[in-house]
Amino acid sequence: MKMSGAYPAPPASTTRGAGFPSSAALVGGGPSLPSWVLEQKEAARIAHRRRLLQERAVRIHQPRATSIAVDVEGLSQQVEERRRQEDGARRTEEEFGRLAATQDRAALLIQHQEDKEREGRRDDLLRYWREEQRPERRREHDLNSHQHLASSLYQLEFDGEDEGMSERLRAQKEQTKTWLQEQQQQQRQRLLQERERDRVEELEALEASERARELAEAEDLCRRAEQLAIDKYNEALSRERESARCAQRQADLKAEQQELRNAVLGTFLTEDPTVARSALGPHRVIPDRWKGMSAEQKRHIADIRAQQVEERKHRQELEARDAGMWEAVAARADRAGLLISHSEQLHRRSLEAEVRETNLRLAEDQRSEQSRLNHLLTTNVPTDHFYSKFGGHPR
Repeated sequence: MKMSGAYPAPPASTTRGAGFPSSAALVGGGPSLPSWVLEQKEAARIAHRRRLLQERAVRIHQPRATSIAVDVEGLSQQVEERRRQEDGARRTEEEFGRLAATQDRAALLIQHQEDKEREGRRDDLLRYWREEQRPERRREHDLNSHQHLASSLYQLEFDGEDEGMSERLRAQKEQTKTWLQEQQQQQRQRLLQERERDRVEELEALEASERARELAEAEDLCRRAEQLAIDKYNEALSRERESARCAQRQADLKAEQQELRNAVLGTFLTEDPTVARSALGPHRVIPDRWKGMSAEQKRHIADIRAQQVEERKHRQELEARDAGMWEAVAARADRAGLLISHSEQLHRRSLEAEVRETNLRLAEDQRSEQSRLNHLLTTNVPTDHFYSKFGGHPR
């Protein structure tokens, strides 16, 4: 799509200002600062710093409200509390030691009693095995014993043929008597051994309890000596800390006096703006010494703000005028486009009408030509009889 004529050129932009001033307006004598120098956060920080300086100046000029000494009562309370804690810990350790010694002695006695009971059960078991489960009382003793080969007790005899019965009975009685004497002797020997073992165990128990008592006394003496050494060390450490605190208090007092002298004789509390000048450049200041802007600097910044407001208004007016001109140009372009589109639509409709008329004329000519060909060139028209010949037989 072509348009008749070119679009009008937009006007030249005149929205650029004269440029932002630099940040040297705080000191003066340089270019102007931009409007974002004193933001809300920066202003709050400056106000907070100024308030801290004012409070410090009030404390310096009122020596009665100045606290330069340490809290002696608080330190004494801390020392007493520490001593009470150490005494409580020491008493707890002593109680624990006594309880541990008592439990050790009780454990030794219980262990000795358990050992004694275990030995008694073992002796009872051996005695039961020895008295109630002897080899001659077993069921298979006759099968495993070979005494029947040399003894006359198991010889095959018939009634009336036992000629040595009296001798055999006497031998049996003597053998039984011998066995009984041996068992009595063994019983007395076992009783003597048990009594001796009980006496030895009692002596061992007494010796173990005596040894436990001696160990407890030695531990108590060692704990007392250790506690005495710890108390002496704590006293020496307390004296050393007290001397260090006195030295620190003297040093702090001298430092406070020197700070007061420097504050009174120095330029810190004065309103001289030269103390805030930085060695890095004329546009830089030292934040902890800066006393704020002067009235001339504030007035200069207010003038810059007013000038920037005027420039912003003028820039907005130019932007509004440019926007109106661009809207007018766009409206004219839209109207020209609509006119061109309408003319093209009319031209398209005329072409479609011409094509339709041409097609109708060609169709009419084709129908007339076909009719002429059918009537002039084709004379033998097929009839129904001609078409009935086809498809009448299967072959």
